[in-house]
Amino acid sequence: MIVSKQAMLRAMMALSASLWGVSGGSAVRADTSVWQRWEQVLTSDRDYANPVTDVRVSVRFDGPGGKVLDGLGFWDGERRFLIRCAFPSEGRWRWSATCSDASNAGLHGRSGVVLVRPPTGTNRLFLRGHLRASRDGRLLVHADGTPFLWIGDTCWAAPVHATETEWRRYVADRAARGYSILQTSIGPDWALEHSRRGIAPFLSRLPDITRPNPAYFRNLDRLLAIANDSGLVVVLVGLMETPYRYPPPDQVAVFSRYIASRYGSFAVIFSPSFDSGIREPQTLAAARAIREAAPSSLITMHMGTGVGPRFHGEGWLSFDMYQSGHNGGDAGRQSLRATAMPAEILTLKPRKPIVNGEAIYEGDLGGPYDVRRTAWLSMLSGAVGYTAGINEVYEWAPDVMAKMSPPSSDQVSLMARALRALPWWKLEPVPQRIANQPADRARLMAMAMTEDRHAALAYLPDNEALEADLSGCYPRCEVLWISPSTGQCISGGGITTSRRVRLACPDRRDWVVLLTVRGSTAPVAVKKALAGLTRVVRRSAVSIRFGPGAHFDGLTLKTPRDGIWVAATHADVPCVVNRTPERNRYLYLDLDDRVAFRGGPTRMAIEARLAADGPTDGMRLQYDAEGPPETANRYREVAPSAVKRDGDWTVITFVADRPYLGNRQNAGSDFRIFVADRVCRIASVK
Repeated sequence: MIVSKQAMLRAMMALSASLWGVSGGSAVRADTSVWQRWEQVLTSDRDYANPVTDVRVSVRFDGPGGKVLDGLGFWDGERRFLIRCAFPSEGRWRWSATCSDASNAGLHGRSGVVLVRPPTGTNRLFLRGHLRASRDGRLLVHADGTPFLWIGDTCWAAPVHATETEWRRYVADRAARGYSILQTSIGPDWALEHSRRGIAPFLSRLPDITRPNPAYFRNLDRLLAIANDSGLVVVLVGLMETPYRYPPPDQVAVFSRYIASRYGSFAVIFSPSFDSGIREPQTLAAARAIREAAPSSLITMHMGTGVGPRFHGEGWLSFDMYQSGHNGGDAGRQSLRATAMPAEILTLKPRKPIVNGEAIYEGDLGGPYDVRRTAWLSMLSGAVGYTAGINEVYEWAPDVMAKMSPPSSDQVSLMARALRALPWWKLEPVPQRIANQPADRARLMAMAMTEDRHAALAYLPDNEALEADLSGCYPRCEVLWISPSTGQCISGGGITTSRRVRLACPDRRDWVVLLTVRGSTAPVAVKKALAGLTRVVRRSAVSIRFGPGAHFDGLTLKTPRDGIWVAATHADVPCVVNRTPERNRYLYLDLDDRVAFRGGPTRMAIEARLAADGPTDGMRLQYDAEGPPETANRYREVAPSAVKRDGDWTVITFVADRPYLGNRQNAGSDFRIFVADRVCRIASVK
């Protein structure tokens, strides 16, 4: 009879369980699987004025082969304390707890055994293990060394506002799109001011943060577990800025130690900072406390710029996170920072993985083109991860479920699919091989190549062609053009490599070009990965309706500072209204780039259904028109071509000739409707 190794292990574990005895306290036995969350409840014999600061529970885990893990327990309300662990290997693990108050028999001298089974299921976080930095400092990898592609989304206010139902829908959506990271803040003050759940993160009276509220963090436990169980790693940002900036270092240490003790067994990453600059006392207090409570967890810094030389070399810093940032909607500065910041970090020693942890959001400062542009530029300039953002998602707005999947979320998903079809972890930036880098920073290109020169990727945001130095590469290469907005793939045929090869774009859209040696399977893999995308094809009509639950259907409402519209109802019809017309004079809209981008239709009719407090004769359409990127073309103006009444509403129509639709207006808008300085309610636009 042949017995499998796993069957033998299970039998041995069962036998050891029956023989196991525990001294120094009642026997405690449990079982779990590798990398799964495990916890043990301990009950204190007495009360403490502040159980977080007045007593300390330490725990040691002894495993097979002499492996040892150390950690801390934490208070979870009343007399309840918890110890947690995610075991990195199968077999029998023995835990033992000690307490700073040795007379507390409920917490001191307790011990037990955990029988850890092999991993099951398909979740990579449990099969491959939690994350670490690769030994060469280039990548983030799973515990078994498998490269981890960081594709992130920001949901800063979710712990404060999200219901469990909302969170499950959101997590399922992001997992299905290929995201791997969620970045959230434990409790920023700007979200707590109007908390939808109404549970404070602290029992202590602020500004004292030394007594966390277990009820708040039990809810966060559930949110993180849902994310991890769906294969998503969570970044907990702002331990030294929760809920305000900046508590004294000793309090930062108390809170950071508590959070790391509570969540070190989850697939999480800790960041002391949240958009801050150099705050050395608070940063070091948080980092040292995290390392004490969760020695194996990753730590980064989500700073306003990047950690730079000040913190890069610190042993506690696992990887370098920078922000190319929003830059007030300045496309040139966004692109420059997306490419230059990782290049600067690559000059620092030792080498550490680089992630662009916040670029331009789709919302009041940018559109999907800005998101995919900074994403591709970052990933081909040395970053091994990119985090996107959507205004309604990061602030977890009341209509977040309807607004969580605008076009940029599809295009980030597209990038993830394309990269995962390639040996992306072998790519290194080669900006020196771009021979025709433009002076216009908004049109900067990026290029990366594998060390063996078998494959290269380049991104062209707004360029006629890439002129590339392919010297030293294989004599012949195959060319594949990939649309980063639609996933369309176009063969560019074969080329002979030389010191200066010109690769002309298929059209005026932005493009990614893949170069591979002849016979490579990479082009086929990319086409297959992108073939399953649900694309928005060119069509004759798109629309947007306003009101609760209104989803995207080809048009996106943009909200620059002079275009803030709020939900309302008129004649029993949901709509939006500009309640302060002296400040909000425009309705900004963006056409989905997958429908038309930088040309296409020669004529476009725009029909708005509205109710204005006054005549409509002063209303105008201003749109992005064909021609050089001058104000006259970005804001070509036309008067209404037709106006008609429809009950309580007016239907006003504009006709735009030769629209360019290049996202050159405010926040990436393609056009705006000037409502003539009057209160106006708009139900729909098509």
